[in-house]
Amino acid sequence: MNTTTKSNNERLRELVAGAGLVQPVALTIFNRGLGVRGLKESTWKGYFCDPSTTRFRNFNDDLMAHAEKVFMPLQKSICK
Repeated sequence: MNTTTKSNNERLRELVAGAGLVQPVALTIFNRGLGVRGLKESTWKGYFCDPSTTRFRNFNDDLMAHAEKVFMPLQKSICK
């Protein structure tokens, strides 16, 4: 039985990869509709860093909900 859960940061990485996007494009898509609340590139990169680095930032639940709304429709199917 697998009791480990993925962090929001790990899930974000999976969503971006699953959509086949590079980080700058993913950030542009993510920021659409956020207006002045849009993330800066340096903040975005912090979500993809190793947790042991000082640059790492936790991706909160509100941002994760937005990421799932934006990136889920873009997921590439592995079934043909």
